[in-house]
Amino acid sequence: MGRAKRLAKVLQEVRKDRPRGQERGGHQLTTFWGVRGTLPTPGLDYVRYGGQTSCVEIRSMGPNPCSIVCDGGSGIAKYGDAAIARGDRVFHILLSHMHYDHVMGLTKFAPFFRPDTEVHIYGLAKGGFGLRELFGRFFSFPFFPLEFKDLPSLPNLHFHEINGIEGVLIEGCRVEFQLLNHPQAAVGFRVWSAAGDTSVVYATDHEHGTGTDEALVDFSKDATLFLYDSTFSQEAYPKFVGWGHSTAFMGAKFAAMAKAKWFGLFHHDPDAPDLLLEAKLLPEAQKILPQSFLAREGDTLHMASLRDDGLEKARTEGAFFKFSQKNHDLKTG
Repeated sequence: MGRAKRLAKVLQEVRKDRPRGQERGGHQLTTFWGVRGTLPTPGLDYVRYGGQTSCVEIRSMGPNPCSIVCDGGSGIAKYGDAAIARGDRVFHILLSHMHYDHVMGLTKFAPFFRPDTEVHIYGLAKGGFGLRELFGRFFSFPFFPLEFKDLPSLPNLHFHEINGIEGVLIEGCRVEFQLLNHPQAAVGFRVWSAAGDTSVVYATDHEHGTGTDEALVDFSKDATLFLYDSTFSQEAYPKFVGWGHSTAFMGAKFAAMAKAKWFGLFHHDPDAPDLLLEAKLLPEAQKILPQSFLAREGDTLHMASLRDDGLEKARTEGAFFKFSQKNHDLKTG
């Protein structure tokens, strides 16, 4: 059975069991906690789109809310604080790979330092090391003052190696995996709503130009939102061939080929200030796919609204749900 038929069977089962009132995807929300690549970038020239490194929360609302987080860059610190404040105690983190800009925020991720949390980490075993061992090396001498074995959450830390599997079901939401072209290997994710009618593809870090491109396009077919490594402009890219990153132009091309509804430029170059992103990279993408935008730190997008009504409506609806959730948590303590 091919990937498409397997996925159709899973989605049929998910839809069969969904509660009434979730026809619009159970309100799948995407929040950008970090959109920058390589290293955090403070400064006035980076205020509009943000300087925190990769971290995207994909949250399914409804009777049993579930948050799935893509990567643990510096943006995950604020996510962890917000999630604890709203009452979350169970966390699911998908790691595309373990280069520093995608894990540096984990040392400030509040749920690791509490005994009342449960954290599930999904990623690749590589280099002869298991995922747990790779993670443990990050919390060790001389890189961090607290050893892995002393983390308060350690009894409730669970590691899930995803090598060789196509997907998992996380609290009712289907998550699929796709290998990417990046030094030392990386993996992309497709996260479906609980109802199975909206989905987000998170594909960073990836360099175009290999057979993996075709697989990525097939993997992303009809996605609501395609987030892709848009580090370089077409003009700049030839200087960085082999670095494992791509361009806004190629991201838009892949999104168009996949018939994704919207393309979000992601993993912004730390050397690219806001004005350059707007003047150079975004136009390159929009020439291929007008439904392209720059991922912006702090934004929450409502996926069904993005699919049906466009970007501004998705931002408005996303902000409403984010505020409502925060207000509810304040009232309930």
